[in-house]
Amino acid sequence: MAFADQVWEQLARLELPRLKRRRRRKAIGLTWTVRLLRVATLAAIVLLLGRAALYEMRTSHIESRYFTRLDTAMTAAPQPGPSGEIGFPKSGPYDQRLGYVALPQYVSALAADGFAVENQARWSQALRDFVRHGAFPIYREKDRAGLSVFDRSGGEVYRTRFPEKAYADFSSIPPLVVNSLLFIEDRYLFDNTHPEHNAAIEWNRFALAALGRVVRVVVPGFNEGGGSTLATQIEKFRHSPRGLTGGVVDKLRQMLTASARIYMNGRNTMARREEVVATYLNATPLASMPGYGEVIGVPEALWVWFGTKNEDATRILNSAPRNAAEWAQKGLVYRQVLSLILSERRPSYYLLADRAALDTLTDKYLRILADAGVVDPRLRDAALEAELHFRDQPPPLTAVSFLRQKASEDLRNKLVSLLKLPDLYALDRLDLTAETTIDTATQGRVMTVLQQLSDPHFLQASGMIGKQLLSPGQPLSKVTYSFVLYERGTNGNYLRVRADSLNKPFDINSDAKLMLGSTAKLRTLATYLQIVDDLHRRFAGVPARELSRIAATAQDPITAWAAAAIRDSSRAGSPANRRCRSSTICR
Repeated sequence: MAFADQVWEQLARLELPRLKRRRRRKAIGLTWTVRLLRVATLAAIVLLLGRAALYEMRTSHIESRYFTRLDTAMTAAPQPGPSGEIGFPKSGPYDQRLGYVALPQYVSALAADGFAVENQARWSQALRDFVRHGAFPIYREKDRAGLSVFDRSGGEVYRTRFPEKAYADFSSIPPLVVNSLLFIEDRYLFDNTHPEHNAAIEWNRFALAALGRVVRVVVPGFNEGGGSTLATQIEKFRHSPRGLTGGVVDKLRQMLTASARIYMNGRNTMARREEVVATYLNATPLASMPGYGEVIGVPEALWVWFGTKNEDATRILNSAPRNAAEWAQKGLVYRQVLSLILSERRPSYYLLADRAALDTLTDKYLRILADAGVVDPRLRDAALEAELHFRDQPPPLTAVSFLRQKASEDLRNKLVSLLKLPDLYALDRLDLTAETTIDTATQGRVMTVLQQLSDPHFLQASGMIGKQLLSPGQPLSKVTYSFVLYERGTNGNYLRVRADSLNKPFDINSDAKLMLGSTAKLRTLATYLQIVDDLHRRFAGVPARELSRIAATAQDPITAWAAAAIRDSSRAGSPANRRCRSSTICR
């Protein structure tokens, strides 16, 4: 037995290295198996995520849900009193032109003149968070806006809209214009395979633009191309500083805002895509013409730069030419529209600095569009033969009757002064509504009478011709009449009529100086007393600190004196209070 145990022990010692080698091989095999499983799992996850990402890029299913809910939560509603929940824009051509950027300054200027904020918008928490993270606020933007003035009964007495000419909606745009624009700028916008698709982002172009930007780091001067869609371009030239993309962050801001705006109507974006096309054509900036100002949108640019009315252009582009003359006419109009669409890339350069370069670019695209089947070869040839003729002078102004506008003109001048604006041009482009106390019906009757005062027969029948009156031989057309009517109300006197018989911009009631001799002294005294009485009513009950601020910043000496006097008289026990007990200003 002892011998057998020794032999077994020796055999066991011989087998031990072999067993260790076998176990080592098994351990190594198990490790590689685990590693392979990990790699396979990771590859499967990456593949699934890639397929999910590709599916999302095609359908935008998740984006549609997210942005629809976000848009529903982003609300704003007016409520009484001033609001501290508004993030006013700091820049952007659209926001500057419509006055949104300067709203805080306008409110301050009006408050200094005794106006108060009755209602102001309150933002929802979602909208505040959206803007705080760098995006532009989401709301129903206006393609056309301007000053509107209403009379006491709600009738509109003055109205401006800029741009003056625009497409009413998508259906009013000629299909030829739509197809040309989409081929040049956004070819897949109307792809209805996935109705929920986020039309604000075209992922293929965005990827190429991002890759090109990386390549440009290695190859300076490399043109990476653009990744903008029509929706992001609208955000750019409306809200970005100077209408330009300032960098990657600015581009992401445009994409985020455009994505939220594209789902304003719900998850199905097809209707919003049509709105994007109409907005782009109505809102794209197309340089400026001296004597006219900023030119906005293709319909207005057709009129300003080429003298072509939008309604005529629409009719011609929708027609089927029957002879060579009609083909030439359609070719000219199409060349005008195509040139304007292409010039959006560098408006001032193509429309003002180098029109020859615009001709070359237009010829190039005419051939490309024809090769792609977007335009008929015969239309291509007609457009190639057409020659653009730019206006050298702004469009002629429509003749107006100054007699009918005296009241509204006076209001506009007062608004310019109240808002501290440079001129009427800036005022008319504000998104502003003003209500007046003018009685338009009475104003019209007064104007009818004033116009008859140059008729000798009317004057004779009215008893205005005779001794120490008008003489029959007097040139009646050189006599100018003016009329102002106020109605006493509970809160003050309301202007009802402001008119004169001078058919010129000059306003007799506000711009003329009357030399009344000695009677002028009494009139001046009465006027100043009325001013002092009005100031007392205005400043009564105002805190002393606010009166000190008004006295220090007043632009006229009477207001400064009145604010200081009332402030001093309100201090109990002061010498000014004892001296002024019986004074009107200190009562």
